[in-house]
Amino acid sequence: MELKEYQQGVLERLDRYLRLLAEKREEAEDFVEFQKSKGKVASLGDYCREAWDQLNTERLLPYLYHDGKPVVAPYLSRHDGLGGSIPNICLKVPTGGGKTLLATASLERVQTDYFKRQIGVVLWVVPSEAIYRQTWKQLANREHPYRQMLERASGGRVKLLEKGDAFTRKDVEGQLCVMLLMLPSAARQSKETLRMFRDSGRFTSFFPLEDDNEANVQLLGQVPNLDQNDLADLGYADGVVPGTVSVKQSLGNVLRLVRPVVVIDEGHRAYSDTARDTLAGFNPRFILELSATPNTNGKHQSNVLVNVPGTDLKDEEMIKLPINVINEGKGGWRHTLSLAHAKQQELEEASLAFQNASGRYIRPIVLVRVERTGKDQRDAGFVHAEDAREYLRDQLGVKEEHIRLKTSSDDELADEDLLSPTSAVRFIITKDALREGWDCPFAYVLAILSRTTATTALTQMVGRVLRQPHARTTGVEALDECYVFTFDQDVTEAVNGVRKGLEDEGMADLASSVKSVDPDSGQARNMRRETIRRNEKFTGLPPIFLPRVLHRDSSAPDGYRALDYERDVLGALDWEALQFLADKAVMDDDKLQRTVARVTVLDKKSKESGQKDFQLDHQEIETLPEEGLDAPYLVRQLLDVVPNPWQGMRLLEETLGALRTSGVSEEQIYINRLDLVHAMKTDLRGQVNTMAEALFRAKLKIGDIALRLVSSNDPALNWKIAETLEIDVADIDPLLYRKNGEALEKSLFEKVYQKEFNDLEKNTAWYLDEHQCVYWWHRIAVNQRSYGLQGWQRHRVYPDLLACVHGTENGRFRFSVLETKGEHLKGNDDTEYKRKLFELLTQYAADAATVGQLDLASQDEQIQFHMVMEQDWKKTISDSIG
Repeated sequence: MELKEYQQGVLERLDRYLRLLAEKREEAEDFVEFQKSKGKVASLGDYCREAWDQLNTERLLPYLYHDGKPVVAPYLSRHDGLGGSIPNICLKVPTGGGKTLLATASLERVQTDYFKRQIGVVLWVVPSEAIYRQTWKQLANREHPYRQMLERASGGRVKLLEKGDAFTRKDVEGQLCVMLLMLPSAARQSKETLRMFRDSGRFTSFFPLEDDNEANVQLLGQVPNLDQNDLADLGYADGVVPGTVSVKQSLGNVLRLVRPVVVIDEGHRAYSDTARDTLAGFNPRFILELSATPNTNGKHQSNVLVNVPGTDLKDEEMIKLPINVINEGKGGWRHTLSLAHAKQQELEEASLAFQNASGRYIRPIVLVRVERTGKDQRDAGFVHAEDAREYLRDQLGVKEEHIRLKTSSDDELADEDLLSPTSAVRFIITKDALREGWDCPFAYVLAILSRTTATTALTQMVGRVLRQPHARTTGVEALDECYVFTFDQDVTEAVNGVRKGLEDEGMADLASSVKSVDPDSGQARNMRRETIRRNEKFTGLPPIFLPRVLHRDSSAPDGYRALDYERDVLGALDWEALQFLADKAVMDDDKLQRTVARVTVLDKKSKESGQKDFQLDHQEIETLPEEGLDAPYLVRQLLDVVPNPWQGMRLLEETLGALRTSGVSEEQIYINRLDLVHAMKTDLRGQVNTMAEALFRAKLKIGDIALRLVSSNDPALNWKIAETLEIDVADIDPLLYRKNGEALEKSLFEKVYQKEFNDLEKNTAWYLDEHQCVYWWHRIAVNQRSYGLQGWQRHRVYPDLLACVHGTENGRFRFSVLETKGEHLKGNDDTEYKRKLFELLTQYAADAATVGQLDLASQDEQIQFHMVMEQDWKKTISDSIG
């Protein structure tokens, strides 16, 4: 699974935190040893806070808002039952942003990079039964990317556990045991959940015998917060010898002994006093929270390491926007359901046309929220699930197999794969069963068939229709938006309910994407389509063009066409030159040795050899399954790097052959197969990128690829800045002004709205607007996303800002194209790629400036491309325009 850019940024921030945490812990341990050598006693202290403070010094902590004011994320120290400092952080990620993906990817790093161990216990805490089932299903599927990350973190030794499962010390010492736990089980006050703290005969391998008083005393001395049995309950008579103890053989005590890594999904629900104290009392080695809306102040606050805004999901095409709210005040719930049904038919027709054109399958689904679902609750006062089903079937002609009920007592969806083309589901009727933990990106329409609870229902269920199918837009307007139907509601309250729903999903910054639409005209009520013209001082400018990256083509009318990545880059690579491990006699011996180390079982002494990548502790070799390796499955994992399956099979067979020749057994290969494929993908991706970059540079040098303007009017060949912009504006959208409150002076267009900018982009715009060398500037990525620069990697680069700068020779102007990046993305692969591409295009921009084929004032202008990083943004911009 390829990570999105913001997900890479999250993990890179985590990597930095873990490095600092390890450094501070090592310093603390050295201090303790030094004090011990002098006969003094010392503790590790709060090294976790020291790591956090260092992040703050490096300006790597996110800003959070309190009372409308941005503040640096604060830190709250937490301590385990032994008094030790607990590393505890929170990843603030909006709903639909891949919290479980980030949890497993983070867990892999915590286990292998920070603790340097692949075994132990992970306590994975979830807030509800729905999320429990969903998470279990994902982690239990050996082909699911989340499970594969855990397999890599453990060397292929994952054991999934539920609260009622027994396990032994041998399990913990030889495997990564992942126990899923419902949040109520962490609240010790609950009668039902007290079972995990009861004495049990299932965990004897972790404890001394009950009558071995000396061993029990010794264990209690090592872990003082273990629960003890009441000796009277065990049948001891009065007058027990003082000092006699008996440690409870309970699951709660096992967790205190093994010191789990704790993962908390929806962490803001976990920090009640009871649950917080119970989780800390398990003596965790590390606490990782994930939440869309964490608590950020007070005694229950979370330590927010990263804050992913909703705009990141929007930019990555992961969510459907805008949200269209249609309130019908005339015909009651039946008419509202009719409107939702009509929208489903319209969307299905659009999806079929889209499938014919693109091959991507989408089947739009309507979620119908009713007031009653129980069999004995059907009366005239409330909208019942069966009322909605009968109206859809008998009055609107919906087929019975297209309708499903999803309630606490009647689950007609069961385990049906709603994304499968064989599924017939188009309408799902529910009350509360889909409020959380339910994820189907084919859900486009939400119909709220109630009056009294409509605002609450909107708030709780809006996230269910936000996810974008295949996590990318379609280019079809109707299919890139979602729809909410209500009836007889105050329009303002309905819109605010949806906005509150966005806030609860961690996407408050997208509030302006909610539109109230008139059911008759289809026009937005609280939003207006605004035509924005050029700033008056720039109305006399001639047409402004920017060059695209083109490829020479003698058959094209203009001699060039738009660069096609698949055809002109991937299609031109020498795939036979790719090699991971081939014949031992001709291969890179160092690469072989590194790979062999990854799949060779090492004993504990060999850990000192200096080899660190993917080493495994000594374990008993499993029996190789009869079917052996599933080679086609492994090849499929390589397809996103090597798109030709024949080449993928060649590379896999060469690799396996080299490993076998070097003495790696079939059992060792099988156990580490996922780790091996991961290593292959990483290495091959680097090779493909290197080959693609060399090819791109070579073609650019000989002119087969060019950054240039041509005389064609084809928008695919030249990008023209529009004379006017058409944008949807909500009543709450504020304009962008200078810091002092005065109007912008150098924006190319007369109005600019704040919603188009993140903080770094806003600072950049302010700086450009006040700089004397700048003639005008323009925010290009939001309203004219079509301007993209294709390089040697698949995804185009969409710059953020364009500045027209006064030149020093003959009054000429030059363009500066700016791409901004937060500091947490500095140095990552994507940022480095864009930096190199920008430097290369700037180097060859002279051809674009002197081609002389267009009768434009801009034909003699120079153009430069610059990466603007957060830490030194002002210097970069000054150098680019000064």
